[in-house]
Amino acid sequence: MSATRKPKALFIGYGHLAKSLITKKLLSFVNIHALNSKGAIKNINFKKKISKFHNDYDYIFLLIRPNTFLSFGKQFQKYLSKKTLIISCMAGVKLSTIEKTFKTKKIIRIMPNVMALNTRSQTHIYMKNKNLFDSNLKKILYYFGTITNVRNEDQINFATSVFGSGPAFIAYIVNIFIKTSKKLAKPYNVNDKDVIELFKNILETNTSSKKLDEFVSSISSKKGTTQAGINYIKSQRTEKIIYTSLYKAYKRAKEIDGSKKKTKP
Repeated sequence: MSATRKPKALFIGYGHLAKSLITKKLLSFVNIHALNSKGAIKNINFKKKISKFHNDYDYIFLLIRPNTFLSFGKQFQKYLSKKTLIISCMAGVKLSTIEKTFKTKKIIRIMPNVMALNTRSQTHIYMKNKNLFDSNLKKILYYFGTITNVRNEDQINFATSVFGSGPAFIAYIVNIFIKTSKKLAKPYNVNDKDVIELFKNILETNTSSKKLDEFVSSISSKKGTTQAGINYIKSQRTEKIIYTSLYKAYKRAKEIDGSKKKTKP
């Protein structure tokens, strides 16, 4: 690749995650085309549709639904060339399956999340061949946020549950706290931002599980208001609910590669 030429990437799939990954900073470094669900390709840098066929991409990011790839993945092979490196962001689809579909071993798997929009994705990476991780790709992934290398594909399933689906789980829990606080406060007003700020302040000053435990203990006096609430939370087996939610997402990621249900691309 020329030192002066910008890398060229195709994003197959242009949903919420893809749009979170494609930031202004990334576009300053990479020429990006995106293939949407209707089969239309758009030049994201210049905001225009492309009619001419291309297969000279340095990188192809797979951001389609796993079942769509399992049923119709071969139709995307035409966009590959010998130099193309495939970066799969799909949950549950194994490297071996992608290799078989595209007849190439130039593939890595990553699990980013929507926090990439603010350069705060905690992206997990798995690859068989470490030489595939070139300097340009490293720079691209750092535009998403931080990078964590994992040793096997099952760790990608774990990352899918905690770091891929996790933001939605956390947002759901925080939103419940906001809604129930407002319900309890009636007829007084509770500002959403004030409650969100409460979460941020607690997490900024307590940066480990141990510190969080100590924080809870420090404000939970015997027969006090905090202890009354904590005791009830524990009695409802909240920890088991959270664990089961994460486990179900992890288990689903492990199951996906074996389920080839046909869906529309």
